[in-house]
Amino acid sequence: MSTSMAMKESYDVVVIGSGFGGAITAFRNAEAGKTVAVLEQGRRWPKEAFPRTVGQTAGAFWRQQGPRGFLEYRSFKNIDVIQGVGVGGGSLHYFNVNLPAPERVLERWPKPLDRRTLDPYYDRAREKLGSRALSPPDGRVLPPRTLAFQAAAAKAPGVGAPTLTDIAVHTGADRVNWAGVPQAGCVYCGNCMLGCHVQAKNSLDITYLADAERRLGAEIYPLHQVKVIRPATDRGEGYWVDFRVLEGGDGDPATEGHVHGKKVVVAAGTLGSNELLLRCRDQAGTLPRLSHALGKRFSGNGDMLFAGALDMPGAIDPAQGPSITAIADCSTRENTIHIEDLGYADPMMWLLEGVLPPTTGRLRNALKLAGRYLARSLGLGGRSSPVTDQLGSLLGQGRTNHFLPFLGMGSDAADGRFRLRGGELDVDWSHRGSRLMFRQMEDAMRRISQAGGGRYTPSFLWRWPLRKLLT
Repeated sequence: MSTSMAMKESYDVVVIGSGFGGAITAFRNAEAGKTVAVLEQGRRWPKEAFPRTVGQTAGAFWRQQGPRGFLEYRSFKNIDVIQGVGVGGGSLHYFNVNLPAPERVLERWPKPLDRRTLDPYYDRAREKLGSRALSPPDGRVLPPRTLAFQAAAAKAPGVGAPTLTDIAVHTGADRVNWAGVPQAGCVYCGNCMLGCHVQAKNSLDITYLADAERRLGAEIYPLHQVKVIRPATDRGEGYWVDFRVLEGGDGDPATEGHVHGKKVVVAAGTLGSNELLLRCRDQAGTLPRLSHALGKRFSGNGDMLFAGALDMPGAIDPAQGPSITAIADCSTRENTIHIEDLGYADPMMWLLEGVLPPTTGRLRNALKLAGRYLARSLGLGGRSSPVTDQLGSLLGQGRTNHFLPFLGMGSDAADGRFRLRGGELDVDWSHRGSRLMFRQMEDAMRRISQAGGGRYTPSFLWRWPLRKLLT
C-alpha cells in the first residue's frame, strides 16, 4: 500500500511531528496556500481523555507496545528526557511558559539570530498562544506558591527582582478561541503536565493545528510513525517519507505506507529528529550527505527539576494554579540562570510525599494519632476526641504542603552527542562541563530557600550515586 486512508500521494510540504516546530510550520505553509500533511507518531487527545487519577497516570506514558500515552520518558546514562507524543507534541504537557531568549544567549548563536531579528516572530507566537502574565480568574488570587516564591526571591541576596512570567493560559470567561475551539477559564487544578481537561491551556492542538486543519486545509495524520526519508529520484524533486500506521496500541500488525513531499520538514523533537536523521544517514544510507555536525551539541536546557525549599513556614499547596507563574533572574558573570516556581499535578505530589523524608515532629504526631485511634477502637483510654481534628493537623504538616518546588534553567555546556547504538538512540552527556553553572544554580536556590524561611533540598535524581538530571 503506497498511501494511508484518504492521504494524497503528494503534498507541497510534509511535516514530521506536530509539536512547536511542526505545528507552526504547518500553519504558516497552509496559510501561504501550500498543501500540507502532518505526520504525528502519537494520537489525538480529547480533553476528557487526559488522566487524572494516580492509576490513570500510568496510561499517560508512551509505549511502543501498549498504551499510546502522550508522555515519553527516556532514560540515558546521565540524563533523563521527557518528551511529548501526540497531536500537539510537547505543548500537551509543557509548563506553559513562553520566554524570548536572552540577548547574551543569542550572542552564542550564528548571526543574524539576534533579538532585533527575532522579536517580531516572538510577538506573533505570543499573540497566537495568548502568552501573558497570570491574571487570576474571577474570585481567585495568585496561588500561595507564587506569593511565597516572589517574597523569597525578593529577599534573597544576589537574585534579580522576581516577575510574573508569560504563560499560555486562558483565565477569563468561557469562550470560543480564535481557532474556533471552546475554552473554559483556568480552574487552578495544577494538572498542566497531565493535559488540561478544561482546555484553558492554549496548547497547539487547539490553536495553530486546529486552525490549520479546519480553515486552511492542512491534513493531520495521527499514529503515523516515520521510519525513513529518501530522495524522490523517480519524481525529480522532493522526498519520499516512509511510515508505519500504528494500530492504537493493541499490538496488531501495522500498515506500511509512504507519501511524497516536495519539501519535508523534520520537527520530531530533539530526540526524534536526531534519531530519524541519524538513521537515514548512518543506517539506511538514504541521506548520506547530512552534516557531520548532526547529533552534536545536545543541551538539556540546563534543567534542574525536583529541587526546592522544604519546611516553608506557610502552606504552599504547590499543586494549586498553573504549573509555573513567576521567574527570577539569577544569572552570574559566567552563566545565564533563571529560576521559576514549579507546581506538579496531584499524582506527582503523592510521589514526592513518599520521596521526601518526614520531619521528626510529623512522625511523632503520626505515631500519636495511630496510638489514640487504636486505643479508642479497643475501647481503651479516656473520652473520645474528633479524629478529623488530629488528622487534619497531620495532613497539614505534609512535606509537600510546605514544599516550594523550583525549576532551574541555565546555559549548560551544550556538549552532549547523540549516536545510534544497536539501532536505538543514545546520548553521551555529562554534567562535567556544566558543573560551575549547576553549582551557581543550586547556590541561588539555596539563597531563595533560606530567604523564604525554608531549607534547600536537591533533586532526588541529582543526589549521589545517581547524579542525573531530567529535561
